[in-house]
Amino acid sequence: MREEIISENLLKDYYQIFSNPQTLKDFFSYYEALVRFVKKHPVEFTDEVKDEWGLNELLDININEYIVANPDICLDMEAKRLVRDYESIDTLAMSIRDTLWDMVTIYSGKDCPITPNDELRYIKIKYADDSERLLLECAGCGWTEDVEGNEYEGPFGRVFPVNKDDLEKYIDL
Repeated sequence: MREEIISENLLKDYYQIFSNPQTLKDFFSYYEALVRFVKKHPVEFTDEVKDEWGLNELLDININEYIVANPDICLDMEAKRLVRDYESIDTLAMSIRDTLWDMVTIYSGKDCPITPNDELRYIKIKYADDSERLLLECAGCGWTEDVEGNEYEGPFGRVFPVNKDDLEKYIDL
C-alpha cells in the first residue's frame, strides 16, 4: 500500500458527488459520477492503483447492462457512509470499487461456506487467452467456487461483474 497523503482538493472533488442531488437521484447517475471522478484524476488513480484495486474492470462496462434492479445500498445514506477521512488513495480506491460492485452485483442465493452470513456473488473471470468462466465469490472473505460448488483454485485472471446475459449463457435459470 502507498502511504502518500491524499490531497484536500481530491477529497473535496469526491465529496461534491454526495452534495449534488443529481448524482444521487438513481444508481445509474451515481455509478457514472464515481466513474467520472476516477477518470478525472489520472494522476492519483494511476493504472497501478486501478489495477491493484480492480477498478479498470468496472470503469468501462455498459452500465445499462450491469446495474442491478435493487443494489444493496441506500442512496440517501451514501454521504453518511462515504464522506469521511481517507488515509491514502488506496483506501479511497477500495471504497469506490466496493461501491461500484454493490451496484452491479448479482447474488447467487447461496451462503459462503466460510462466512455463512455472506451471500456468494456471481463473477466472471477472464483469462489471458480471452476465454472466461463463471464463478461464485464471497466479497467478504474471498472464498471462490465454481457453479457446481467446488472450491476454485485457479487459473486466475481478471475479475468482472456478471449481468443477466452472462448468467443465461453459463447456467440454466
